Amino acid sequence: MMNKTLWKLQSIGERCWMLANLSAQQAATLDLRGIAVVADETRKMANKINEWVERALFDEAEIEPEKISQIAFNLNMLALNSAIESHNIGVRGKSAAVCADDIRNLANEAALLLGENEPAVPASYPIPKHPLTSIEQGQPFIQFDLGGVIAFEPLGNIKEVIWYYVGEGSTPTHMNLRGQMLPLVEPFARLNAPAPRMHVILRTPWAAQNKTYAVAADVINIFACPIGTPVPASADMPLAKHVRECWDNENGAPFYFMDWADMAQ
Repeated sequence: MMNKTLWKLQSIGERCWMLANLSAQQAATLDLRGIAVVADETRKMANKINEWVERALFDEAEIEPEKISQIAFNLNMLALNSAIESHNIGVRGKSAAVCADDIRNLANEAALLLGENEPAVPASYPIPKHPLTSIEQGQPFIQFDLGGVIAFEPLGNIKEVIWYYVGEGSTPTHMNLRGQMLPLVEPFARLNAPAPRMHVILRTPWAAQNKTYAVAADVINIFACPIGTPVPASADMPLAKHVRECWDNENGAPFYFMDWADMAQ
Protein backbone atom coordinates (compact mmCIF):
# COMPACT_ATOMS: atom_id res chain seq x y z
CA MET A 1 0.00 0.00 0.00
CA MET A 2 1.43 3.38 -1.01
CA ASN A 3 2.76 5.68 1.71
CA LYS A 4 0.44 8.48 0.58
CA THR A 5 -2.59 6.29 1.26
CA LEU A 6 -1.14 5.21 4.61
CA TRP A 7 -0.60 8.80 5.72
CA LYS A 8 -4.20 9.61 4.73
CA LEU A 9 -5.46 6.64 6.73
CA GLN A 10 -3.42 7.77 9.71
CA SER A 11 -4.90 11.27 9.44
CA ILE A 12 -8.41 9.77 9.31
CA GLY A 13 -7.70 7.65 12.38
CA GLU A 14 -6.34 10.62 14.34
CA ARG A 15 -9.26 12.86 13.39
CA CYS A 16 -11.78 10.15 14.34
CA TRP A 17 -10.05 9.76 17.71
CA MET A 18 -10.16 13.52 18.35
CA LEU A 19 -13.85 13.75 17.42
CA ALA A 20 -14.68 10.76 19.63
CA ASN A 21 -12.72 12.36 22.46
CA LEU A 22 -14.77 15.56 22.10
CA SER A 23 -17.95 13.49 22.31
CA ALA A 24 -16.61 11.66 25.37
CA GLN A 25 -15.82 14.94 27.12
CA GLN A 26 -19.33 16.25 26.48
CA ALA A 27 -20.83 12.93 27.60
CA ALA A 28 -18.86 13.07 30.86
CA THR A 29 -19.91 16.66 31.51
CA LEU A 30 -23.61 16.07 30.85
CA ASP A 31 -23.80 12.44 32.06
CA LEU A 32 -24.76 11.09 28.61
CA ARG A 33 -23.92 7.43 29.13
CA GLY A 34 -25.05 6.17 25.72
CA ILE A 35 -22.83 8.64 23.88
CA ALA A 36 -19.96 7.91 26.28
CA VAL A 37 -20.07 4.19 25.38
CA VAL A 38 -20.16 4.93 21.65
CA ALA A 39 -17.31 7.44 21.96
CA ASP A 40 -15.15 4.90 23.79
CA GLU A 41 -15.73 2.26 21.11
CA THR A 42 -14.99 4.83 18.40
CA ARG A 43 -11.64 5.66 20.01
CA LYS A 44 -10.78 1.95 20.07
CA MET A 45 -11.54 1.65 16.34
CA ALA A 46 -9.47 4.77 15.58
CA ASN A 47 -6.56 3.39 17.63
CA LYS A 48 -6.64 0.18 15.57
CA ILE A 49 -6.31 2.17 12.35
CA ASN A 50 -3.34 4.10 13.75
CA GLU A 51 -1.64 0.92 15.04
CA TRP A 52 -1.95 -0.82 11.67
CA VAL A 53 -0.68 2.24 9.80
CA GLU A 54 2.34 2.62 12.10
CA ARG A 55 3.26 -1.04 11.61
CA ALA A 56 3.01 -0.61 7.85
CA LEU A 57 5.11 2.57 7.84
CA PHE A 58 7.84 1.58 10.29
CA ASP A 59 7.83 -2.24 10.40
CA GLU A 60 6.88 -2.78 6.75
CA ALA A 61 3.94 -4.91 7.81
CA GLU A 62 1.15 -5.48 5.33
CA ILE A 63 -2.20 -3.83 5.93
CA GLU A 64 -5.15 -5.99 4.99
CA PRO A 65 -7.70 -3.81 3.14
CA GLU A 66 -10.50 -6.05 4.41
CA LYS A 67 -9.65 -5.13 8.01
CA ILE A 68 -9.65 -1.40 7.26
CA SER A 69 -12.96 -1.78 5.41
CA GLN A 70 -14.44 -3.53 8.45
CA ILE A 71 -13.14 -0.76 10.73
CA ALA A 72 -14.67 1.87 8.41
CA PHE A 73 -17.99 0.02 8.53
CA ASN A 74 -17.84 -0.20 12.34
CA LEU A 75 -17.03 3.52 12.61
CA ASN A 76 -20.03 4.27 10.42
CA MET A 77 -22.24 2.12 12.66
CA LEU A 78 -20.96 3.79 15.82
CA ALA A 79 -21.42 7.27 14.37
CA LEU A 80 -24.92 6.32 13.27
CA ASN A 81 -25.84 5.26 16.80
CA SER A 82 -24.26 8.41 18.23
CA ALA A 83 -26.42 10.51 15.89
CA ILE A 84 -29.54 8.61 17.01
CA GLU A 85 -28.66 9.00 20.68
CA SER A 86 -27.87 12.70 20.18
CA HIS A 87 -31.24 13.33 18.58
CA ASN A 88 -33.10 11.44 21.29
CA ILE A 89 -31.61 13.56 24.09
CA GLY A 90 -32.36 16.84 22.31
CA VAL A 91 -30.32 20.03 22.32
CA ARG A 92 -27.80 18.69 24.85
CA GLY A 93 -26.57 16.29 22.19
CA LYS A 94 -25.91 18.95 19.55
CA SER A 95 -22.10 18.76 19.72
CA ALA A 96 -22.12 14.96 19.69
CA ALA A 97 -24.43 15.03 16.65
CA VAL A 98 -21.97 17.20 14.72
CA CYS A 99 -19.05 14.94 15.74
CA ALA A 100 -21.02 11.85 14.67
CA ASP A 101 -21.67 13.37 11.25
CA ASP A 102 -17.97 14.16 10.79
CA ILE A 103 -16.97 10.61 11.84
CA ARG A 104 -19.38 9.11 9.30
CA ASN A 105 -17.79 11.25 6.60
CA LEU A 106 -14.30 10.13 7.66
CA ALA A 107 -15.37 6.47 7.66
CA ASN A 108 -16.67 6.86 4.11
CA GLU A 109 -13.40 8.57 3.15
CA ALA A 110 -11.42 5.60 4.50
CA ALA A 111 -13.55 3.17 2.49
CA LEU A 112 -12.99 5.21 -0.69
CA LEU A 113 -9.22 5.18 -0.13
CA LEU A 114 -9.31 1.40 -0.36
CA GLY A 115 -11.00 1.39 -3.72
CA GLU A 116 -14.61 1.03 -2.59
CA ASN A 117 -15.72 3.65 -5.06
CA GLU A 118 -19.39 2.77 -5.22
CA PRO A 119 -21.49 5.81 -4.22
CA ALA A 120 -23.10 5.57 -0.80
CA VAL A 121 -26.43 6.51 -2.38
CA PRO A 122 -26.96 5.25 -5.98
CA ALA A 123 -28.39 7.81 -8.37
CA SER A 124 -31.69 5.92 -8.57
CA TYR A 125 -32.43 6.54 -4.88
CA PRO A 126 -34.45 9.53 -3.68
CA ILE A 127 -31.59 11.75 -2.56
CA PRO A 128 -32.45 14.31 0.13
CA LYS A 129 -31.16 17.83 -0.39
CA HIS A 130 -30.09 18.53 3.17
CA PRO A 131 -27.67 16.10 4.90
CA LEU A 132 -28.04 16.11 8.67
CA THR A 133 -25.27 18.11 10.30
CA SER A 134 -27.20 19.53 13.25
CA ILE A 135 -30.21 18.47 15.28
CA GLU A 136 -31.53 22.01 14.77
CA GLN A 137 -32.19 21.55 11.03
CA GLY A 138 -35.72 20.33 11.52
CA GLN A 139 -37.29 16.88 11.54
CA PRO A 140 -34.53 14.34 10.87
CA PHE A 141 -35.14 11.08 9.01
CA ILE A 142 -33.29 7.83 8.42
CA GLN A 143 -33.23 6.38 4.91
CA PHE A 144 -32.70 2.69 4.17
CA ASP A 145 -32.90 0.03 1.48
CA LEU A 146 -35.36 -2.86 1.74
CA GLY A 147 -34.27 -5.10 -1.11
CA GLY A 148 -34.43 -2.24 -3.60
CA VAL A 149 -37.40 -0.48 -1.97
CA ILE A 150 -36.27 2.78 -0.38
CA ALA A 151 -38.06 3.53 2.87
CA PHE A 152 -37.82 6.30 5.46
CA GLU A 153 -38.50 6.71 9.15
CA PRO A 154 -38.38 9.69 11.54
CA LEU A 155 -35.14 9.43 13.49
CA GLY A 156 -37.05 9.77 16.75
CA ASN A 157 -38.61 6.33 16.11
CA ILE A 158 -35.18 4.66 15.83
CA LYS A 159 -33.72 3.15 18.97
CA GLU A 160 -30.40 1.90 17.57
CA VAL A 161 -28.72 0.17 14.65
CA ILE A 162 -26.93 -3.12 15.18
CA TRP A 163 -24.97 -5.60 13.10
CA TYR A 164 -26.95 -8.77 12.63
CA TYR A 165 -26.90 -11.51 10.02
CA VAL A 166 -29.92 -13.59 9.04
CA GLY A 167 -28.48 -16.90 7.83
CA GLU A 168 -29.92 -19.42 5.44
CA GLY A 169 -32.87 -21.56 6.43
CA SER A 170 -36.14 -20.63 8.05
CA THR A 171 -36.63 -16.95 8.79
CA PRO A 172 -36.83 -16.25 12.55
CA THR A 173 -39.89 -14.46 13.90
CA HIS A 174 -38.17 -12.79 16.86
CA MET A 175 -34.77 -11.40 17.69
CA ASN A 176 -33.08 -11.58 21.08
CA LEU A 177 -31.64 -8.15 21.83
CA ARG A 178 -29.83 -8.30 25.16
CA GLY A 179 -32.51 -10.51 26.68
CA GLN A 180 -35.49 -8.73 25.11
CA MET A 181 -37.35 -10.72 22.45
CA LEU A 182 -38.38 -8.32 19.68
CA PRO A 183 -40.73 -9.14 16.78
CA LEU A 184 -38.51 -9.41 13.70
CA VAL A 185 -39.65 -7.68 10.51
CA GLU A 186 -37.94 -9.42 7.58
CA PRO A 187 -39.18 -7.88 4.29
CA PHE A 188 -36.22 -9.38 2.40
CA ALA A 189 -37.83 -12.83 2.48
CA ARG A 190 -40.97 -11.37 0.84
CA LEU A 191 -38.93 -9.55 -1.79
CA ASN A 192 -36.64 -12.52 -2.52
CA ALA A 193 -33.68 -10.19 -1.88
CA PRO A 194 -30.31 -10.83 -0.18
CA ALA A 195 -30.15 -10.57 3.60
CA PRO A 196 -29.07 -7.13 4.87
CA ARG A 197 -26.03 -6.30 6.96
CA MET A 198 -27.94 -4.31 9.57
CA HIS A 199 -30.98 -4.41 11.78
CA VAL A 200 -32.69 -1.21 12.87
CA ILE A 201 -34.42 -1.26 16.25
CA LEU A 202 -37.65 0.72 15.89
CA ARG A 203 -40.12 2.13 18.37
CA THR A 204 -43.67 2.09 17.02
CA PRO A 205 -45.69 5.02 18.41
CA TRP A 206 -48.23 4.64 15.56
CA ALA A 207 -49.16 1.04 16.48
CA ALA A 208 -52.20 0.14 18.59
CA GLN A 209 -49.85 -1.48 21.09
CA ASN A 210 -46.64 0.45 21.53
CA LYS A 211 -43.99 -2.16 20.75
CA THR A 212 -40.40 -2.23 19.60
CA TYR A 213 -39.47 -4.09 16.42
CA ALA A 214 -36.22 -5.29 14.87
CA VAL A 215 -36.26 -4.45 11.16
CA ALA A 216 -33.86 -5.93 8.62
CA ALA A 217 -32.61 -2.94 6.62
CA ASP A 218 -29.44 -1.51 5.09
CA VAL A 219 -29.10 2.06 6.35
CA ILE A 220 -28.22 4.57 3.64
CA ASN A 221 -28.36 8.01 5.18
CA ILE A 222 -29.55 10.32 7.94
CA PHE A 223 -30.83 13.70 6.83
CA ALA A 224 -33.13 16.59 7.63
CA CYS A 225 -35.51 17.66 4.91
CA PRO A 226 -39.06 18.97 4.38
CA ILE A 227 -41.12 16.13 2.91
CA GLY A 228 -43.86 18.02 1.10
CA THR A 229 -47.43 16.67 0.95
CA PRO A 230 -49.03 13.24 1.51
CA VAL A 231 -49.80 11.20 -1.63
CA PRO A 232 -51.22 7.70 -2.31
CA ALA A 233 -48.68 4.88 -2.28
CA SER A 234 -47.77 3.48 -5.69
CA ALA A 235 -49.76 0.30 -6.40
CA ASP A 236 -46.82 -1.33 -8.21
CA MET A 237 -44.49 -0.99 -5.21
CA PRO A 238 -43.61 -4.51 -3.93
CA LEU A 239 -44.54 -3.60 -0.33
CA ALA A 240 -47.36 -1.15 -1.14
CA LYS A 241 -49.88 -2.83 1.16
CA HIS A 242 -47.48 -2.32 4.06
CA VAL A 243 -47.02 1.44 3.52
CA ARG A 244 -48.61 3.48 6.29
CA GLU A 245 -47.78 6.84 4.69
CA CYS A 246 -46.37 8.17 1.42
CA TRP A 247 -45.14 11.73 0.93
CA ASP A 248 -43.76 13.70 -2.00
CA ASN A 249 -40.23 14.88 -1.37
CA GLU A 250 -39.32 18.44 -2.35
CA ASN A 251 -37.22 17.00 -5.21
CA GLY A 252 -40.14 14.95 -6.54
CA ALA A 253 -39.21 11.52 -5.15
CA PRO A 254 -41.65 9.53 -2.99
CA PHE A 255 -41.01 8.95 0.70
CA TYR A 256 -42.44 5.61 1.87
CA PHE A 257 -43.07 5.11 5.58
CA MET A 258 -43.58 1.41 6.27
CA ASP A 259 -46.14 -0.16 8.60
CA TRP A 260 -43.74 -2.36 10.54
CA ALA A 261 -46.41 -3.60 12.95
CA ASP A 262 -48.42 -4.93 10.01
CA MET A 263 -45.38 -6.52 8.37
CA ALA A 264 -44.38 -8.32 11.57
CA GLN A 265 -47.67 -10.20 11.72
